[in-house]
Amino acid sequence: MEYLIGALLVALAVSPIITPFFASAEAERPEQESEEVRALLAEKRTLYAAIKELEFDHRAGKLAVEDYEQTRRSYEERAVALLEEIDRLDRPPGRQGLASPQERVGR
Repeated sequence: MEYLIGALLVALAVSPIITPFFASAEAERPEQESEEVRALLAEKRTLYAAIKELEFDHRAGKLAVEDYEQTRRSYEERAVALLEEIDRLDRPPGRQGLASPQERVGR
Protein backbone atom coordinates (compact mmCIF):
# COMPACT_ATOMS: atom_id res chain seq x y z
CA MET A 1 0.00 0.00 0.00
CA GLU A 2 2.96 2.32 0.67
CA TYR A 3 4.14 1.75 -2.89
CA LEU A 4 0.76 2.80 -4.21
CA ILE A 5 0.76 6.01 -2.19
CA GLY A 6 4.35 6.71 -3.21
CA ALA A 7 3.56 6.09 -6.86
CA LEU A 8 0.54 8.38 -6.71
CA LEU A 9 2.58 11.15 -5.09
CA VAL A 10 5.28 10.79 -7.73
CA ALA A 11 2.67 10.92 -10.50
CA LEU A 12 1.14 14.04 -9.01
CA ALA A 13 4.54 15.69 -8.65
CA VAL A 14 5.68 14.83 -12.17
CA SER A 15 2.46 15.70 -13.99
CA PRO A 16 3.06 19.51 -14.14
CA ILE A 17 6.49 18.84 -15.61
CA ILE A 18 5.34 16.49 -18.38
CA THR A 19 2.07 18.30 -19.15
CA PRO A 20 3.66 20.65 -21.74
CA PHE A 21 4.74 17.65 -23.80
CA PHE A 22 1.11 16.70 -24.27
CA ALA A 23 -0.11 20.27 -24.83
CA SER A 24 0.24 20.05 -28.62
CA ALA A 25 -2.69 17.65 -28.86
CA GLU A 26 -4.84 20.01 -26.83
CA ALA A 27 -3.65 23.06 -28.79
CA GLU A 28 -5.43 21.72 -31.87
CA ARG A 29 -8.81 22.39 -30.26
CA PRO A 30 -10.30 25.44 -31.99
CA GLU A 31 -12.41 26.67 -29.06
CA GLN A 32 -10.87 28.32 -26.05
CA GLU A 33 -11.18 26.11 -22.98
CA SER A 34 -12.04 27.56 -19.64
CA GLU A 35 -9.59 27.38 -16.77
CA GLU A 36 -11.87 24.89 -15.01
CA VAL A 37 -11.90 22.54 -18.01
CA ARG A 38 -8.11 22.77 -18.28
CA ALA A 39 -7.78 21.88 -14.60
CA LEU A 40 -10.12 18.91 -15.05
CA LEU A 41 -8.16 17.74 -18.09
CA ALA A 42 -4.92 17.94 -16.11
CA GLU A 43 -6.52 15.94 -13.30
CA LYS A 44 -7.72 13.39 -15.87
CA ARG A 45 -4.19 12.95 -17.22
CA THR A 46 -2.85 12.53 -13.69
CA LEU A 47 -5.56 10.01 -12.88
CA TYR A 48 -4.87 8.00 -16.04
CA ALA A 49 -1.16 7.96 -15.16
CA ALA A 50 -2.02 6.75 -11.67
CA ILE A 51 -4.15 3.95 -13.15
CA LYS A 52 -1.25 2.88 -15.39
CA GLU A 53 1.11 2.95 -12.40
CA LEU A 54 -1.38 0.93 -10.37
CA GLU A 55 -1.60 -1.65 -13.16
CA PHE A 56 2.20 -1.83 -13.31
CA ASP A 57 2.49 -2.30 -9.55
CA HIS A 58 -0.18 -5.00 -9.63
CA ARG A 59 1.57 -6.90 -12.42
CA ALA A 60 4.87 -6.59 -10.55
CA GLY A 61 3.25 -8.21 -7.52
CA LYS A 62 3.59 -5.16 -5.29
CA LEU A 63 -0.13 -4.98 -4.49
CA ALA A 64 -2.59 -7.40 -3.00
CA VAL A 65 -5.50 -8.24 -5.28
CA GLU A 66 -8.03 -6.66 -2.91
CA ASP A 67 -6.05 -3.40 -2.71
CA TYR A 68 -5.64 -3.32 -6.47
CA GLU A 69 -9.32 -3.92 -7.18
CA GLN A 70 -10.51 -1.39 -4.61
CA THR A 71 -8.10 1.31 -5.75
CA ARG A 72 -8.78 0.64 -9.42
CA ARG A 73 -12.53 0.88 -8.83
CA SER A 74 -12.05 4.17 -6.98
CA TYR A 75 -9.90 5.59 -9.79
CA GLU A 76 -12.38 4.48 -12.44
CA GLU A 77 -15.30 6.06 -10.59
CA ARG A 78 -13.39 9.33 -10.31
CA ALA A 79 -12.46 9.14 -14.01
CA VAL A 80 -16.11 8.72 -14.99
CA ALA A 81 -17.09 11.69 -12.83
CA LEU A 82 -14.29 13.77 -14.37
CA LEU A 83 -15.30 12.88 -17.92
CA GLU A 84 -18.92 13.74 -17.22
CA GLU A 85 -17.93 17.09 -15.70
CA ILE A 86 -15.61 17.89 -18.62
CA ASP A 87 -18.37 16.99 -21.06
CA ARG A 88 -20.85 19.17 -19.18
CA LEU A 89 -18.51 22.18 -19.11
CA ASP A 90 -17.26 21.70 -22.67
CA ARG A 91 -20.75 21.55 -24.17
CA PRO A 92 -21.44 24.35 -26.69
CA PRO A 93 -23.57 27.21 -25.28
CA GLY A 94 -26.58 26.34 -27.45
CA ARG A 95 -26.65 22.79 -26.07
CA GLN A 96 -26.49 23.62 -22.37
CA GLY A 97 -30.12 22.63 -21.80
CA LEU A 98 -29.97 19.46 -23.90
CA ALA A 99 -29.26 16.13 -22.27
CA SER A 100 -26.41 13.97 -23.51
CA PRO A 101 -27.21 10.41 -24.70
CA GLN A 102 -25.83 9.04 -21.43
CA GLU A 103 -28.11 11.37 -19.45
CA ARG A 104 -31.15 10.37 -21.53
CA VAL A 105 -30.49 6.65 -20.99
CA GLY A 106 -30.47 7.16 -17.22
CA ARG A 107 -34.01 8.59 -17.24
